[in-house]
Amino acid sequence: MKPDDYITRSAPPLLSTPTPSTPTQGRLKSSTLFWRIIGLITSLILFTMYINNTTMDIEDTEISPSNHSIFIPFIFEFSPQHVPQVMCTVEGVDIHMPVDTGSTGTLIGAPILPNIPSTAGTPAHHFFTSSKILYVGRLVELVMNFTGESGSYATAKVPVLVVDKSWRCPWYDPLVDRFECPTGPQGEQAVERDTSQITYMGIGFGRNSLKDGMPFATPRVNPLLNLCTIDGQSVQRGTMHAGYIVSREGVQVGLTPTAIREFAFTRLEPGLTWAEDSRDWAMASMCFSVNGEGRNCGNVLVDTGIAQMYIRTEKGVSMPTIVIPNPNPNGHAKMVKRVKPGTKITVGFPSLEQPAMTYSFTVGEKSAIEPNYVFPQIPNHLPYINTGRNLLFRYSIAFDAVGGRFGFRSVGNSATASVL
Repeated sequence: MKPDDYITRSAPPLLSTPTPSTPTQGRLKSSTLFWRIIGLITSLILFTMYINNTTMDIEDTEISPSNHSIFIPFIFEFSPQHVPQVMCTVEGVDIHMPVDTGSTGTLIGAPILPNIPSTAGTPAHHFFTSSKILYVGRLVELVMNFTGESGSYATAKVPVLVVDKSWRCPWYDPLVDRFECPTGPQGEQAVERDTSQITYMGIGFGRNSLKDGMPFATPRVNPLLNLCTIDGQSVQRGTMHAGYIVSREGVQVGLTPTAIREFAFTRLEPGLTWAEDSRDWAMASMCFSVNGEGRNCGNVLVDTGIAQMYIRTEKGVSMPTIVIPNPNPNGHAKMVKRVKPGTKITVGFPSLEQPAMTYSFTVGEKSAIEPNYVFPQIPNHLPYINTGRNLLFRYSIAFDAVGGRFGFRSVGNSATASVL
């Protein structure tokens, strides 16, 4: 029934002539109470709609229990010291493939794949803003075979960046530069890197803007969104719910109701190429406070590729910092900034007021969830956090590429964190 129809039919009795059985006063009191109830119900509906715009229920009845799914375990125990790896075979070459949720697309050095012609593929480049490394090569469509648990296996066929050249380029500007590392501000010349050891697989989302340095990082190059067979059986359209869960043990590829049980989800906004590929979603949202004060809201990246945190506040917000000698002997700068020990950082996804999940840590207390260090970025853009991989010591994460959701599930006792 339409609300307008209901109102039209309810209005006449208020204007009708009173009778002994329906006195005017009683009728007006009943009508007033009725509309107050309607107003209350409407308010509750609007409040529920508001909540649903930021957080979502953990149950999803649209995900079929019969959907294809496979668990791909990490080869080694999860550690802050290295990027987690899975077993992968490409062109007959076995690779301990690093799994990075902070980028999108696979990179393999050309010397590792000698059977790929040097003229094959489409020119492409990939720049990591954290390590300041530029990769240049060709996108070549290749088959990637993954080893699952208990003898299972899966295959994806995706464009892979076969890397011909690479440089560490601290002055590279992804908004301006493309296929070459330019001369540095003091005339520095970048030294070309060895490409014979380059292997990397990015499975993240929302990383395809120019400022991120990965303009080709769309869903079509994400191997885990493009599995074509599982255990030798073709994955037909509609039989796999695109997405994954990353835990300390490995990656569950393909979502099922059982797999996402107890996850708290937050909605994602459509990505840059969502109109062409509905699996493309923007980065997740968050807000954070510093020492219990402020509300710095922007994008967040849960990044298994690094162990440190990058954090950027609102303009004008003070972040306690110290300056120390660069502990990295290969670093570009002699002195570097760090967030001061004793600083408490609290993060809410997607907000601090209505979070799907919150967690906090104090710099220097050495809790499991604390990043190896916290690097404060200059607040010349919107607030931002890259959590680093240590977040996975307390939470598993889930990406729903069909429904546009990002979720968290607690994996143990966390005195300073809670799923709400």
